[in-house]
Amino acid sequence: MSMTLAFGYLLCIATLVAMIALARGAIPELDGSSAFFYTSLVGLLMFLAAILCFRGARSSQGRTRKVLAYLVSALSTFIGLGSAVAVILISLGSAKSG
Repeated sequence: MSMTLAFGYLLCIATLVAMIALARGAIPELDGSSAFFYTSLVGLLMFLAAILCFRGARSSQGRTRKVLAYLVSALSTFIGLGSAVAVILISLGSAKSG
């Protein structure tokens, strides 16, 4: 496994763990909308993870490893895209609660 792919997988896992921890209230001082905003900001790291997984998939050998890396890359791209949309909507004030 290439180092790029390994870092991509590691970044995916670390980002998902951080997003879940923030969403479940790891920082008790945050209210609901602030926690959602910070979770979405952390989710933007998934774009970097998608790029690393994609680059690592090109150089990896084996059909299963390539398919898994491309699937993780696609999933990371969609999570990053959703996080980007959420950050934009919150920043514009369109997603304010109440």
